[in-house]
Amino acid sequence: MRPSPSEPIYNHHHQFKNIMIERRYSTLLSRQTRPLLATSTLQLEPLARSVAIPKSITYDPTLSSNLGSKLAGDVLVACGVTFGVAPFMSVIDKAIVQRAAGTHSVLQSSIQSITSIVQNPVSFLKSPMFLMMWGVYAATYTTANCLKTVTEHQKHFADNSVENEVVPLSGGNKFAIFAITTTVNSSISMVKDKFYASHFGSSSAVINIPRATYGLWALRDCTVIGSSFILPEICGEILEQNSELDKATALQVSQLMVPIAAQTVASPLQLLGLDLFNRPLTNVPFKEMVVNRMRFQISNFTSIVAA
Repeated sequence: MRPSPSEPIYNHHHQFKNIMIERRYSTLLSRQTRPLLATSTLQLEPLARSVAIPKSITYDPTLSSNLGSKLAGDVLVACGVTFGVAPFMSVIDKAIVQRAAGTHSVLQSSIQSITSIVQNPVSFLKSPMFLMMWGVYAATYTTANCLKTVTEHQKHFADNSVENEVVPLSGGNKFAIFAITTTVNSSISMVKDKFYASHFGSSSAVINIPRATYGLWALRDCTVIGSSFILPEICGEILEQNSELDKATALQVSQLMVPIAAQTVASPLQLLGLDLFNRPLTNVPFKEMVVNRMRFQISNFTSIVAA
């Protein structure tokens, strides 16, 4: 059956009507949503500006807000490490004193001391020879580490730094740590050195330690402390600037080499102080005394520095 001529016209009219309705609906929807989207964007812009994008931060787990636990760790580490080092240092120090007194060579004294330690280790650990040496090194490293920890802790939280971010110490803080550490080390070392010189030195030595000997030992302590805590960082920076080494490697090399090089200064100072104690030479003319002591330094320099 053939469709009537009015049917296609009706269909086209219906389709056109539907299209117009869809267009009007789309226009109305866009007008309603556009202000909402614009308002939302304006509201979000201040929020986006106020949110700071965090930078990449390297965290150090050793830094925390608990100062007491950090100080306790410093004390335990200092006492534990120096407990293992003190026997070797006591053997070396005794050998230097006996070599300066002329009673033993460095090798003879070292063998004798090591044999005694091996045969009776408990007695050695109870002896003043060990306890004084351990006390000197434990007190020195405890003082240095605790002062550095307290200074870094106060500076870290006073500056409102990022949590666990390492804050470098200033030059004034470093000098204060050096000065206090040297004072503690030198004070205790004087007691230890007097004991060693009196018990292992020359039997004809004077009872009282000369002031010049104390002064030389104090200079020795400044040299040792400075080469351990101050100079390595300075030399590391110089080494980094004048070589292809990175900062960490340059610092490690300096921490190893600077204390060894400093012994070329510290050991003669200790030896001269011991020589003044063992041989006062009060009845010898000044010029002859100077020549005599210079010869003594030269003849013992290699063995003392090597020890």
